[in-house]
Amino acid sequence: MRGRSQQKGVMLDLALSFILVLWSIQLFLLITALDAYLGGDTDILWPLALSSLVLAFINVKLVSMVRQ
Repeated sequence: MRGRSQQKGVMLDLALSFILVLWSIQLFLLITALDAYLGGDTDILWPLALSSLVLAFINVKLVSMVRQ
């Protein structure tokens, strides 16, 4: 019994770590997009937005798994 609860704790910690890393990458993408926009480079904005949406989708899935 105790081993199973420890496994759940490890999986929860791992999922929360992934959420934190993905959120940090998303924040970096936002900062990069703002810098590109203010610098006049608009070609990179759509790929940054698309990758940010993909990361947001993954993050939402991970948060829903943690809530269960």
